[in-house]
Amino acid sequence: MVEARMIHRGTPRTRRQSGQAAVEAALTLPLVVFLVLGTLQLFMMLQARILAQVAAYRAVRAGSINHGNCLPMMHAALVTMLPTVARTDSSETLAAAFSPRRHNQFRVRSSYGRDFNEPLIEIVRESPDAGWAQELTGGEDLLFDQPTDNAAALRARTLEIRMVAWYYMRVPFANWVMSRMLLAHFRLRRYTAANPLMPVQRRSAWWGETSATLGRDGWPGGDLGTRMVRWSDQGHFVFPIQVNAAMRMMTPVMSEYFMGGPACNLHGS
Repeated sequence: MVEARMIHRGTPRTRRQSGQAAVEAALTLPLVVFLVLGTLQLFMMLQARILAQVAAYRAVRAGSINHGNCLPMMHAALVTMLPTVARTDSSETLAAAFSPRRHNQFRVRSSYGRDFNEPLIEIVRESPDAGWAQELTGGEDLLFDQPTDNAAALRARTLEIRMVAWYYMRVPFANWVMSRMLLAHFRLRRYTAANPLMPVQRRSAWWGETSATLGRDGWPGGDLGTRMVRWSDQGHFVFPIQVNAAMRMMTPVMSEYFMGGPACNLHGS
């Protein structure tokens, strides 16, 4: 009888403890889920960063052996970045992934029902100078094979590019949280809504440092930050990975490939 009373008296306490555990689990579960999914998304972004560096090298090499032509550079970079958006583990899957994206367009639909049809990469040629290339006599660098110690001439015969690879974050929940963190970090949008990792915090006020920047402007598609905000509002969480590469020209510069200026057309022409 005594044992039964002790068990009976302990029941309300057990229920309170169970209720407290349920509340604690509800508060910490979003954080645990984000730690798992966020780690996965972060490693995928790091992989994309490595691929972007390789893509920039392959792009600048393709341009150096093709007179600075944008199209070979665009295709070389696209092929390298394809593993971030599709399977490329065989020649067949690589061809299937490249064919619909050969014009530098990536299509996907968000959970909001909004279509995303934007470039995967953008390339700007820092050197040789587009104005100099456009005024070449005969449309070609006729002194290409002449040895020189002139710094200006050496720079004119070095292909230097900067490239942005748009990485589309796909991991559910993690992409939504990380997108808002990145927008706040780069001071593109102050995030003052409820903290998704701590629902009881109604005004999280995420905001980046004044020194945070997305880098240089002048990209073919326009300002990076403006597009990040617009796409985020549409349910597309995309991050611009910016890389640079340079290589000595192995073929002479031809003016016909620089008539559009230093920036390559979004579709590679």
